[in-house]
Amino acid sequence: MRQFKSLTSLRLFLALWVLCLHWFHNYDGDGTYFDISFTSTFFDHGYLGVDGFFILSGFILAYNYDPAPGERVDWKNFIVARIARIYPVYVACLIAFAASLIVRDVAFHKHMLGIGGYTASNFWWELFLLSAWRYAGPPGWNDVGWSVSAEWFAYVWFPVFLLAAPRLSKTRILLVATLALAALAVVEATSPNHLSLSGGIARLIPEFMLGVLLCRLREAMAHYRGFVGGALLSMIVCAVGVKVGIDTLFVAGAAGLVFSLSYEADALTRVLSLGPLVFLGEVSYCIYIVQRIPQYLFSFARSRLPDLAAMPGAVQALILLALTVGASIFLHYVIEKPMRSRINRHFGSRRRRGESLATPDEKRSDTQPEVLNAGFAGRKEMARRSADRLL
Repeated sequence: MRQFKSLTSLRLFLALWVLCLHWFHNYDGDGTYFDISFTSTFFDHGYLGVDGFFILSGFILAYNYDPAPGERVDWKNFIVARIARIYPVYVACLIAFAASLIVRDVAFHKHMLGIGGYTASNFWWELFLLSAWRYAGPPGWNDVGWSVSAEWFAYVWFPVFLLAAPRLSKTRILLVATLALAALAVVEATSPNHLSLSGGIARLIPEFMLGVLLCRLREAMAHYRGFVGGALLSMIVCAVGVKVGIDTLFVAGAAGLVFSLSYEADALTRVLSLGPLVFLGEVSYCIYIVQRIPQYLFSFARSRLPDLAAMPGAVQALILLALTVGASIFLHYVIEKPMRSRINRHFGSRRRRGESLATPDEKRSDTQPEVLNAGFAGRKEMARRSADRLL
């Protein structure tokens, strides 16, 4: 499977942006988690990192699992691959978070169990990745896990997204993309806090669809090889969207950013293809899903260690960042990679002996319909045997 290294690195920055929201946003009545003497609009809009994830997910999954015209998605093996990718780390963090909360409740008499999102019913909904299958709602035990549940919705209904996305017609693809952005604008306009919704699929559906459409647009533009300044222009659109407070404009810019970075011609691809960034991008899912556990443990340590609490906020943030990344790398090597490999090996499909596969260059360089179809088939088989490194 071809790896878009720049898009893998982009995932790291999206995950870190979410951390910026949780650590530096000035929550009403509570202040900031770390006092670094200032806040900014950039921190306040860190929730948009999740929107970037949704677009990326739609694009990468469509690129690797979209079947040839006239064929069907191998849904069983697709679902097995997705479970192998997201579930082991997700459930490990959920159980660890719940266990630590129970210990804290019993040992320190916090009386948190059974109130708010910490109920038995919410735990079971989260365990089976169903908690976010609604328009929007309050978070549960591991509050950041709602987006994984929303992603699971997209995986289950992935064939429907592919069916709704036009193929090989730039006009129709752009028309449906416009409709997706319009639907997202309605969500933003009817929400009191723009797109900072959690616990539901209101953001997921149009944004995942945008990602699928980006892949279809790439296929419809067989001769296009990218634009050196595409990512920079897209980032300017993203920055304007954040500055003026129009989240839908940011999403449009993020879609352009994903599309531009998928071509090696873009000026930013070389920087984002650096080995350390790509590695941390591969660990970014763990960074995102585990973040609350180190944060709450750090809060406990800070309440017991006056010297730690007296350190400058920036120093505390760096310490917590190191702990979070360290925990994420541990999860990546101890749970994520081995469990993904084991699940795919035991439940996924096996490549038939002697079967030929089209290379990524072969898939994208041919424009004849029969060759293009062969490329799609090759991509489908490549996805079956891949370990899903990107998402």
